[in-house]
Amino acid sequence: MDKKRLFLWSLYDFANSVVLMAFLFYFSQWLVIDQGKPAWWYNVSLIVSSALFIVTAPIISKRIDVTKVKIIGLRWWTMLSFTGFIIVSLLAALTDGMEFVTTVLYTVSNYAYMVCFCYFTPMLNDLSSDTNRSWISGIGQGANSIGQVAGVLVTLPFVNGLTLIGDPGRAQALLPATLIFGLLALPMLVFYRENNDAPLNIPQTRNRPNMTSLFKEVFSHKPLALVLLAYFLFSDAMLTFANNFPLYLEIVHKATDTVKSLLTASILILAAVGAIVFGKIADKKGNLKTLKVVLVLWCFIFLAMVLIPNFKALIPIFLFAGILFGPIWGISRALVGELAPPHLVASSFSYYVVAERFATFVGPVVWSIALITVGEGAWGYQTGLISLMLLLLISLFVLNRIRMEKPTI
Repeated sequence: MDKKRLFLWSLYDFANSVVLMAFLFYFSQWLVIDQGKPAWWYNVSLIVSSALFIVTAPIISKRIDVTKVKIIGLRWWTMLSFTGFIIVSLLAALTDGMEFVTTVLYTVSNYAYMVCFCYFTPMLNDLSSDTNRSWISGIGQGANSIGQVAGVLVTLPFVNGLTLIGDPGRAQALLPATLIFGLLALPMLVFYRENNDAPLNIPQTRNRPNMTSLFKEVFSHKPLALVLLAYFLFSDAMLTFANNFPLYLEIVHKATDTVKSLLTASILILAAVGAIVFGKIADKKGNLKTLKVVLVLWCFIFLAMVLIPNFKALIPIFLFAGILFGPIWGISRALVGELAPPHLVASSFSYYVVAERFATFVGPVVWSIALITVGEGAWGYQTGLISLMLLLLISLFVLNRIRMEKPTI
């Protein structure tokens, strides 16, 4: 295990989660609550950026499989996303009446941010082996969760009145988070060195940019295809909930910004612990078996959030959910790495990330339909939670159809 490269990889995961959390947590509230725009503006932004990513990610990842080079692309797309988030932060803090333009720029910046993961995620297989992949993935996921905590806590003083530029408010959180992202991502972009292994001897037909044949080739591996389908379903549920969690706390439980921030920070700290601990368990007991147990427990968590109206009674459930949040991403990522054919590692991971992004395409639609149909109140959010629980149950049905086998070339 290369400890230096693992540290740089984990530090980058920490850095990108700082800016992600700030924008998910505060940009949505700035747009919907402070500026009075409808909630679907924010969800449509996620839909459009995800659609752009879905179209382009397989093409980008096919090129990575051919060249075996990841760090150069990661450098370029990280700089593009950083620049875009800086501009969005300045517009939100300094302008009034520019919400539409700011949302469009956020959409583009979010797209560039997502493309970074076409290069970043396949590095997991460069850093791990079959015996420690879930643990290594858990370390990265743990860093990601701690970065989200930092994204909440570091920006909290700015939300509560500290200003860099412009008027006080939630928009103040965006610029410092973006600057931290740029600073802490820099070591990975400068010092990370890839192994200069020769490319695999792949028939030339596989080098052609035929996305239809690539899709068929990746999904011809049945266990991998079922994992990707299940991941699409359960990440649909989890990401939709995570993206709307701040709004859920405010609309349903009338939580203040401070309470929301402290609760979220506690959940994410526990998520970091859970990712590493369950990563060790998954390496010993099996990724698939461990993942299914975690998802079953999440079904009960969503049900409890629907049935229990008292906020104080829900706090222990939220904290327990935190322990189980990190393992979902750490174990599922390692499972894809385990099943990916050696000549299609980047492409397999690209469909993994596409499944996650496509979840933010369908998930917000389902969530928005619940709010539009039932109303943007407590009943609407409870209806949304029930729909997310059903998605988890369907994903468990898909996972139960998997019979593990080693991928072949």
